[in-house]
Amino acid sequence: MQSELSFHNIVDGISALVAILTPDGAVEFVNQQVLDYFGKTLEELKRWASTDAVHPDDLPNVVDVFKRSLESGRPYDIELRQRGADAVYRWFHVQGLPVRAPDGRILRWCVLQTDIEERKQAEEALQESERELHQIVEMMPAHVARMTADGSLQYVNQRALDYLGLEFGEIGIHSAHPDDQYPRIMRWRRALKTGEPWEDTVRVRRADGEYRWFYQRNEPLLDRDGHVVCWYSVAFDIHDSKEMEEVLRNTRRKLSAAMQVATVAELSASIAHEINQPLASVVTNAHAAETWLTHDPPNLERARTTLERIIRDGHSAAEVVQRIRALFKQSAPVKSSLDINEIVDQVLHVLSGELRDNHIIVETELERDLPMIDADQVQIQQTLINLVHNAIEAMARVSNRPKSLLLSSRREGDDLLVQVRDDGSGIDDPALVFEPFFTTKESGMGMGLAICRSIIEAHGGRVWAAANGDGGTTFCFTLPLTSSAYSQSPS
Repeated sequence: MQSELSFHNIVDGISALVAILTPDGAVEFVNQQVLDYFGKTLEELKRWASTDAVHPDDLPNVVDVFKRSLESGRPYDIELRQRGADAVYRWFHVQGLPVRAPDGRILRWCVLQTDIEERKQAEEALQESERELHQIVEMMPAHVARMTADGSLQYVNQRALDYLGLEFGEIGIHSAHPDDQYPRIMRWRRALKTGEPWEDTVRVRRADGEYRWFYQRNEPLLDRDGHVVCWYSVAFDIHDSKEMEEVLRNTRRKLSAAMQVATVAELSASIAHEINQPLASVVTNAHAAETWLTHDPPNLERARTTLERIIRDGHSAAEVVQRIRALFKQSAPVKSSLDINEIVDQVLHVLSGELRDNHIIVETELERDLPMIDADQVQIQQTLINLVHNAIEAMARVSNRPKSLLLSSRREGDDLLVQVRDDGSGIDDPALVFEPFFTTKESGMGMGLAICRSIIEAHGGRVWAAANGDGGTTFCFTLPLTSSAYSQSPS
């Protein structure tokens, strides 16, 4: 009697709901927690299958599992909703374990019921959140993908599959345009090595064989230690805007060429008008002087006056030339303390779209902790922009090898050396490219590199070009690391 009382006390002290069943499954004993939760007597609970204790939707499965367990003698484990005294159904995890005699006979069934309502609500909330997220991803007007840390494809949304017309296992780099595949592989390799996010514009083949332009952004998901867990990718169709940009670019190119022609024509007309007047006067006065000298006797006084007019008109023509030279002469640099590596980064950012559109792989070798320089930020930026843009145009017709551009900076003695190296078509005579009006481009005026030279020389530096041994050209310029170079301005 004492042991039975102790057993009841122990069972009543358990926070879970506990029931003891006979070998044939009849309720024999329940702890106080069961009585309190259901608000029923032991006699009422013995008829649990015919009461509202179990949710009607769960009851058939519970009865079936319970019967099969009694027949087989095996434990059962099930989740179900049970109605409490407050008429509210809550989720429970129910485990039925047989208690056996030494000979294997089942003496009792011990049933443990644990309240899992909060866990169920959390699971349902998570499932609902996942359903909503999945619906959002599927409805997005974009291609969404997830890759493993090493870049293996794990998931793509249905919109991407429909666009490609492929099964999941068929998706690969071959879906990209052949001209875009190598640069894309190189960008992926760099991202997998550095773990840095990256973006790209790439042509992707549609199910009908047409290629369309996409902008893609790839972001890594990092763990607490900064290691890549997986990659997420979103790609947007920008084909229509890309075509519009190309139309606008062609229009701007044609307008620029037309404006250059108009500018040169206007400049030529202005120069001709300005110089023709004093030259015409020189010719007229020369004939007059010749007339005065052929008189008998020669009229030397008139001839001398006419020669003075010729000298005056010659000076007028020289002044016109000086004004034209001043038109192209750069103003004195507005100096400030600059970090050349920051200037390089700014220029690459400004030209990133053009570099990306031309599928050019950019590399930098920038020496760290370089001294600051005193220079005009706008002019140095313009110089680098001209050199990089020149390199882009030099590689425009390259199609049999990857296009690469290398920008480097380092200290050489008292100077700072900056190099822009391309693997384009190269130039025949590097010394001539800095001469005004010298150009290898059909629409060029030949002033870009001449202006670069004027800017660098105005800063006390020098600029030159050299042919690469394996093709392409390297443009170099130096800038002094001291301010003494500004003590004299260029003539």
